Amino acid sequence: MPSAEQLQKLWLLSDTVLYPEAIAFIRRLVQDEECAPLPASQVMGLLNVTNIPRYSELDTFIKHQRDRDWTPSKLDIKKFYTELEKILTAMKNKRIKDEFQLVPQDLSPRESSQQVDELMALLAHDFIQHLLAENGVLAAGRAYRR
Repeated sequence: MPSAEQLQKLWLLSDTVLYPEAIAFIRRLVQDEECAPLPASQVMGLLNVTNIPRYSELDTFIKHQRDRDWTPSKLDIKKFYTELEKILTAMKNKRIKDEFQLVPQDLSPRESSQQVDELMALLAHDFIQHLLAENGVLAAGRAYRR
């Protein structure tokens, strides 16, 4: 269970780092790379899986979606999950300890791994929530322009 200090850092990171990065991520895919916004079914599935307490389960879901045999009309979804997996992996492998400094260095490898998993679940939840909100804005904008 994250400490009160870790949760405070997480909330601050969510507003100051994760929010702008999530917005930039989804805008890059939708506007710059001309991918379609995620469909409602993918939004709901992803939102549901972000409510789990272990990051490893979310990671399994993202990799499963990335590796699915998508039809040509849905390859944007595959690209989304491929890019999301890269961002979250970098966050887990480097940023959570080095940049965000959320995991104490005096922990055993097992304790450290457990903390990373729990904290990553929270970080990923906030990141995904931010990007899905912006996905909705972008989808509404596209629908309005049609």
